[in-house]
Order: sequence, then structure tokens, then C-alpha cells
Amino acid sequence: MNKALLIIMDGWGVTPVAEGNATILAKTPNLDHIYATCPKALISASGLEVGLNRGEMGNSEVGHLNLGSGRIVWESLPRIDFAIERGGFEENQTLKEILNKAKGGRLHLIGLTSSGGVHSHMRHLEVLLSSAKKAGIAKVFIHFIADGRDTQAKVAGVTVADLEDKIKEIGIGKISTVIGRYFAMDRDKRWERTEKAYGLYTKGAGSQHQSAKEAIEENYKNGKSDEFLEPSVIDSEGIIKPDDAVVFFNFRADRMRQLVVALTQKDFDGFQREILEPLYVLTMTEYDPNFHLPTIFSPLNLAGTVADALEAEGVNQFHVAETEKYPHVTYFFNGGRENPHKLETQIVLPSPKVATYDLAPEMSAIPVSNKVSEAISKGEEFIVVNFANGDMVGHTGILNAAVKGCEAVDVALDGIVKEAFGKKYYIIITADHGNCETMIDSTSGEPSKEHTTNPVPFIYIDPINEAFTSSSKKEFSKDELVAYASTQPVGVLSDVAPSILSIMGAKVPPEMAGINLAEMI
Repeated sequence: MNKALLIIMDGWGVTPVAEGNATILAKTPNLDHIYATCPKALISASGLEVGLNRGEMGNSEVGHLNLGSGRIVWESLPRIDFAIERGGFEENQTLKEILNKAKGGRLHLIGLTSSGGVHSHMRHLEVLLSSAKKAGIAKVFIHFIADGRDTQAKVAGVTVADLEDKIKEIGIGKISTVIGRYFAMDRDKRWERTEKAYGLYTKGAGSQHQSAKEAIEENYKNGKSDEFLEPSVIDSEGIIKPDDAVVFFNFRADRMRQLVVALTQKDFDGFQREILEPLYVLTMTEYDPNFHLPTIFSPLNLAGTVADALEAEGVNQFHVAETEKYPHVTYFFNGGRENPHKLETQIVLPSPKVATYDLAPEMSAIPVSNKVSEAISKGEEFIVVNFANGDMVGHTGILNAAVKGCEAVDVALDGIVKEAFGKKYYIIITADHGNCETMIDSTSGEPSKEHTTNPVPFIYIDPINEAFTSSSKKEFSKDELVAYASTQPVGVLSDVAPSILSIMGAKVPPEMAGINLAEMI
């Protein structure tokens, strides 16, 4: 069995546009040498090609599911949209049950109030409001979580106005609280952030405002963008109380778990809190099977992933990332499997404890690469590693920091690629979606923090590639990079899995519908 190393440069898309492109502006001599000496192509990482709606930007959850499963996985967003179009959403039995419990009482709707489409979507909130109206619920409180990360930095005022128009049209609902996703949607166990959101929702701990618009404008005056909006109370009656019903409408799980565990689980030590009982909680999708909460949409069961195939062949495997991307190279890459396989080692390195990653753009790239080096030395047969910098630093919207993040990834690549090549590993370098290649919005000229719809690289390093072993690093000029970035994609993310298994000599599961890209480039 051949050994293989899969390197995922998170958030590293490819575009010929140089302005605001951290991947072009960064000094990346190691990646340049790889580009110059190894077969390469572009693959699609957004929209229908990864199971999202047409034109929808890719994201890490979707990207890793496609990368690891070897098939286009139809994601929660199009699943939910399809159910809405067909009328199945409002007929969902678990939704009907919680609306029935709330009839004549109080219902809270909590989620990222955004049209970004990465964690949630406004149209899902609108359908929930319509369903609540039809069910005869007396009071519906909307807990507005502002985005500013998968959207432009300051659009919450427009979003609030649109939502209030929809509330008037439907005839039910009131915005009761406002807070930024920085607090309400932390996923890195920074419990002091989650505690702020919990205090807002259960105690009304926040500044008092007459309207959501007023709260947002006050935050803007204080230099806060949408992501960082401080807790604000608009309607003190809308605090969550025992016997209330709560629906969390984010369809993506990772950034809702901390808030939900604080609100619903007795076994909790993140911070001191009073648990509200009884409380009727429903989530849009399954956030964690251990929560034992009802869901509107049950999880898809994906069998026949890369990890499944290698386990069946008796191949040991090593999955490593820092905290921010650890679920992606484990849970998502493995098709939603919670526990590692018998021959699978999972390693997580802590991400830097900073407020935003422009303060530490190198993140934990070097510690992660050191773990990969150890795995190579031990002869682990399959290694998958994620470098988080392109995405997480890209989300800050600060171009200089994103450039430094890209340079940190390049330094990390140098050692592990050389070591793996020397140990006869077949190496694939790719990404899950774009981000840091577009740090300036082409329309407004403002900083961009969003993912993109750009394709991503697919680079194949064969251990007998003599050009790669050149004693001097070969340059890859800006013109050459622009020419490469202007080519058409030859495949999609789901082609990476069968490519890995094929070059390793492993059996490709019948569930995989992709092609072997290594044979095409």
C-alpha cells in the first residue's frame, strides 16, 4: 500500500485578481516551487458542485464532507430550501410538536440572522414565523445574532429593516435582543463569550435600547462591526423563562453547540448558571447526538468515506489540525462519524487564545506541522492535515494579517512536504473553499471577510518527480500564477477522495462518484 499525505489549506482559493489577494501578495517560495514543478489544476469548491445552492459560497463543513466522502453531499441549506418549496417544512412533525407546546404561550427563535447561507438563512427564519402564526402562538421573540463575517462587516441595520418588514407582513414576532456572533457563536470554548449571550437571553444582561436599529447604530458609533455587537436588550419581556419553547434555526452545528449545551445540558461547567426547567428546545439540525434534543432535519448517514475505506484495508491513519479546524478533519471529513476508527489517530493542537486572529496570524501552523513530521517519521500510512490560517485570518478582513497567515502556511509546508517526499509519500495539496484570496470587496472597496465562490488548487506530488527535487527553488512568477488561476476547473472537491485511494492502491468504495484527478493532470 502506498503512503499518502493530504494537505488542506483552509480558505485558500485561487483567482487571477491580484488586488486584495493575500495568496499572491504573500512571499511563498515553497509553494511557488511546488507550483512550478508539480502537476496542478483547479477544482470547484462552491455551489451545486459541492451540494449547495447555485452560486452559494463554499464553507469548511461542506468542503470537508465532500473531500472525505468522495461524493457531492447535498447540504442542509438546499435540503431545507427544497422542503420549504415543497411544503414539507411546515408539515414537519417535530416542528408541529414544539409549536403545539408553545400554543397560547411563548416561542423564542435564536440564530444567525443573515443571508450569508453558511450557518443559517433569513428565509428559514421567515418560514418559522409563518408557521408560528398559523399555529396560533401568542408571542414570538426573535433573538437577533448579527453576522459581519459571512457578509459585509456592517449590514445588520439593513437586515433588521428587512426583518421588521417581514414581521409586519406575517403579523407576528418581535426582535427582543441583539448580539454579535463573536459572543453567541463561539466554538473554541471561550466560555466568557458564550456567558455573555447566555446572560442576555436568560437574565436580560445587556444595554437597553428602544429598537434593534438604535442598538446597532450605537455599537457602530463605538467602533463595533456586526460580528462584535455588544449584548443589547430591546424587549425585556422576551427573556427566556421556564416553560418557554425555543427553536435554534442555524442549520450548521459547530457554532451553536456551546450556547445550546449551556441552555439545555445539566452536565455543564463552562460557567456558573441557573438552568431553566422545563424548557422545550428544538434545533434545525442535529447539533450533537449527546444533547438528545429533537431536530427538524435528521443527519445524513454517510458510509464509504476515505477513512472507512482505509480502515477496511487495515491502513493506519492520522488526522491533525488546530482547535478551529479539528472537527473538520475528523467529524466532517469522516462523513459525520463522531468516533475515530480503530486504526485512526486524531490530534488537536490548541489555537492561539487571542480575540481575533490578526493578532496571531501564524496561528498554530508550526505546531501542527511538527505533529505531521512526527507522523511521517512513524510511518503513518495516511495523513490528513488542515492549516487554518487562510480562512480564520481571512475572516478578520485585515489584508496584511492574511498575508502573514499565508506565509506561515508556506513555512509549515516546506518541512513536511520535503520529509514526506523523502519517505515516498504521495502528496496532494488542496483547499476546502476560498477566502483569503479576496480580502477586498470588488464592489465597495471595503475589506472582505467572507468566503468566496472561487475554485481551489489541486496539486499532485509524485515521489518520483525529479523536477521537485531540484536543489534550488524554482520561481513561479505572478504572471504564471495569474495564468494558472485563469484556467477552468477540471473537477470538484469530491474527486479528491477517490484520487487519494487510487494513488494509495486502496479499493474505492462504490458510494464514491468522483474521478482520479491524478490521472488527468
